Amino acid sequence: MSGRSAEQSAGDGLGLDRREVRLSPHNPDWVTLGAQECAAVAALLGQLAVAVVHVGSTAVPGLEAKPILDIAAAVRDQVPIDDVVSRLCEKGSYAYDGDRRDDGGLLFVRGEGTFRTVHVHVVGQGSRAWEDYLRFHALLRDDPDARDAYQTAKRQLARTFARDRPGYTKAKGIVVEELLGSDDHSPPPHPD
Repeated sequence: MSGRSAEQSAGDGLGLDRREVRLSPHNPDWVTLGAQECAAVAALLGQLAVAVVHVGSTAVPGLEAKPILDIAAAVRDQVPIDDVVSRLCEKGSYAYDGDRRDDGGLLFVRGEGTFRTVHVHVVGQGSRAWEDYLRFHALLRDDPDARDAYQTAKRQLARTFARDRPGYTKAKGIVVEELLGSDDHSPPPHPD
């Protein structure tokens, strides 16, 4: 990766223990770091990757976020999981954290111990998860009312689930589903 990596970005407020839920004000550096992570993921995946996008709240100017970059990578359908795992885990780049199936695809993390700076979600290019990642990212970026509703919900959920990341993620998934369902493009999908 050229420039600073997410791993080197402590001064940018990036990183959070995997058990904690804390929102931080948007940092414009996160967009740059997200682009750098996307380039790194694309380079590691090579021809397996169809597209790599910084999709999380850290990619949306003005939106508070858990200070972890969320990257979604679409690979050609039917690519063997072992090929994806070996490429992304090459030289310790990322650690494989399991298959979340319809709720986010293959998950890879960057960080030390339980401290996380990056989540990479790898899904098939024709999957519903890929469509959902792109639709929700566009919705937050382009619809101020949806962005405000999401921000309000995330603040409440962060207070309620401050030390319960699975509970936060599940509750937030319901909000995502509701917002995507009101997007008029299709019925509510599975949350990411």
